[in-house]
Amino acid sequence: AEDFASAVKRTPEAEFRTKRLNQWVSSQISWLPNGAWDACVGDYEVSPDDEIILGFDGSFSGDTSVIVGSTVPKSEDEVPHVFLVKAWEKDDTIHDDTWRVNIAEVEEEILNFCRRFPRVREVACDPFRWQRSMEVLADQGVPIVEYPSTSARRMVVGCAKFFDFVTEKRVSHDGNPLLARHLSNAVTKTDNLGVRIVKENRASARRIDAAVAAVIAVDRATAGRMEVQVIPEFFM
Repeated sequence: AEDFASAVKRTPEAEFRTKRLNQWVSSQISWLPNGAWDACVGDYEVSPDDEIILGFDGSFSGDTSVIVGSTVPKSEDEVPHVFLVKAWEKDDTIHDDTWRVNIAEVEEEILNFCRRFPRVREVACDPFRWQRSMEVLADQGVPIVEYPSTSARRMVVGCAKFFDFVTEKRVSHDGNPLLARHLSNAVTKTDNLGVRIVKENRASARRIDAAVAAVIAVDRATAGRMEVQVIPEFFM
């Protein structure tokens, strides 16, 4: 009974139904259990004294470019707090096929955030199509770290950690509706490498970029105590 209860709580629905109930299921099943993310809303106010990880998942045209932050827990008794910094999302009711993400605006947003919150420990970025921006930001003292979301092995670990943290209420968040929507849009892909989040299909308008950025931020924020870094003079 204890094993069953633990499996229900910790296993994505599609995987649970396939492996525990011997059922054929559609791959288009939401990742997080219904209501689990909403149950983690918290009223934590992020301050300049917090150590912060920024997760960034960038797009070029059709998807969303998103910066999600996560506080680094100061002790084992604290939980990471997840919050949306900013998102650039194509609105299909307004924008046409010529719409592009304003790269300079994204770079400036990251720089401004690091100025306001000088204890940003990492800006973990998916490098696809954003290598130049990562170099520009690194040259200005931003602690850039590559986190390729296309790496299945890395995302399997990050997604498993995020799933456990949410279902066990070991994380809080700001209740942002865009982040909640992207998390609800995420479905699971299961193969020999494990379970990770994907879009329902490549052409889908149901975007998950904020969910990916949140996974990146929480994974890095809970990766263990990192060595103290000297804050670049640029941010002082």
